[in-house]
Amino acid sequence: MADDLDSYLGGLPFKLRRELATVIRAEADRLAAAIEADEPSKSGLLRSTVKVRRRRNELDLEVTVGGEDTTKAYGRITDYDSAVIIDGRDNSGKTKVPKGSGDGVSYDYALANEFGTVHQPARPVAYPTARRMEPEIRANIAAAVERILK
Repeated sequence: MADDLDSYLGGLPFKLRRELATVIRAEADRLAAAIEADEPSKSGLLRSTVKVRRRRNELDLEVTVGGEDTTKAYGRITDYDSAVIIDGRDNSGKTKVPKGSGDGVSYDYALANEFGTVHQPARPVAYPTARRMEPEIRANIAAAVERILK
């Protein structure tokens, strides 16, 4: 499906792709700014990690929070039987140590904040903000497509 979309988008006239890329970038920037504004962090660290990144092409952007700046070591001895996997990913190659090894296990504070831990309830910001803004973002992009195609 993604390849079909890439193929379709690649076949669009250059002018349409350029103008659509501008609108999509503006909407991604608007979402990133809203996530930053909604983030209640006292230190401001999470706010500083909100980024808009291009993925496969100029029309495929993602807004991310966290990463290297919010990844922390977990210095307790673990009872994990295998490496720690957070959110279905391997936490960007960070070392994770199995049972009894302790130091070296890491986690992304942004994920812990968004989804919670066994010791801290979730304090989601990114997903609720994105869900709240999604209808308007979609409408703005659809309006831009209509305007461009006229």
